[in-house]
Amino acid sequence: MSRPLSARRFAALFSALAAGVVVLVAPSATAAAPGPDLATTVRATMLQQHGEALKRQWDTQTLREPLFEPTRTSGAWVFGSTTIPMAYGQEHGAPHMALFLARKERSAWRVELDGTAGFAALAAQAPSAVLGDGEKRTFAANQNSRAQALAPTGLGLPWPVNVAWWMGGGPHGNSGTSRPFSSIDFNGGDGRVLSAGNGRVYKSCVVGRSALVKVVHDNGYSTTYYHMYNLTTLADGSAVRTGTYLGNIGNELPCGGSSTGAHVHFSLLRGNSHISVNGMTIGGWTFYEGSQAYGGYAQRGSTRVSVGGRVTNYGGGGTTLPTGTVDAGANSTVNLRSGPGLTHSAVGTVADGAVVSIACTSRGEAVDGVWGRTDLWNRLDDGKWISDGFVDTGSDGPVAAAC
Repeated sequence: MSRPLSARRFAALFSALAAGVVVLVAPSATAAAPGPDLATTVRATMLQQHGEALKRQWDTQTLREPLFEPTRTSGAWVFGSTTIPMAYGQEHGAPHMALFLARKERSAWRVELDGTAGFAALAAQAPSAVLGDGEKRTFAANQNSRAQALAPTGLGLPWPVNVAWWMGGGPHGNSGTSRPFSSIDFNGGDGRVLSAGNGRVYKSCVVGRSALVKVVHDNGYSTTYYHMYNLTTLADGSAVRTGTYLGNIGNELPCGGSSTGAHVHFSLLRGNSHISVNGMTIGGWTFYEGSQAYGGYAQRGSTRVSVGGRVTNYGGGGTTLPTGTVDAGANSTVNLRSGPGLTHSAVGTVADGAVVSIACTSRGEAVDGVWGRTDLWNRLDDGKWISDGFVDTGSDGPVAAAC
């Protein structure tokens, strides 16, 4: 079951974050002149690392100001995201996003962007209120795995296994014709976009019902998903597995661009830099670029699928079942049952925050869960049952087939 977003809680959080930044940069009567504020430093870091490359890719001399979206703060530490929106008039592609981690050091901010050795080093020192242990492990594994750039990415395609979707646009740049050709456009099925692999999910450029969604995988890759709506309600930093629901294909443009038909703009990154999908194996297919952007094909054995054809997702490793994150409320565990109801015997427990794989769903005994009363029950991949009232799946309805 999804967690309803409280506007009051969100506003309070944002106000607290904003206030925290102001307090951190305000000088005392005896302090030396302060350095730039955090927002300025984050934006400058983003432009320094990615600005010139984006100007070339987007064929522009002027970039829009990067967004500054802090989400967590603790003392001298702040974590969040920054995004450079698409240039005005840019017709294709997606904005460029990075996570940032900042620490106040004397009168200046140290800012590191994800996908760098500096970010991984700073993340290891961050307090738990800013980065959880699971996130620290993911960022460390992502950094350590980056030395092994293998063509088989270990990733699936962003929809259910053994289901075919249309490849509406072959390999192309994150802004259309620019290189590297890091992105592919897909549409089909029920339109539900799923995580291509295990990792941690984050959103940036949150506007209305849409955002740019990023999953940082522990194998050295990251993937981004654009144009979606009805996004997952999982909090930033939540663990996801292959098959976790992220959103629905759409025509949304929270940070610019264009879309002429509902699809997901799916991109492959190493760190926070886009990399070519040419020769990369994703979902059991090896993708090859054509002579021009949006061309090319996917190859599996002797089978070749060109643009406009249907590509079946054969997975990339790890579970391919839909997943959810356990929320035990004020408790540390949730009881697992032998059937879909409290009248069935308890056969174990699962820890708060654990990610579980859901084999199928069924209606059973109504239970008052963390977010209200529901009669939906999830049978896990080990055959045990848990009420959907204690599982955040990113959806208010079933995310797996009926049992």
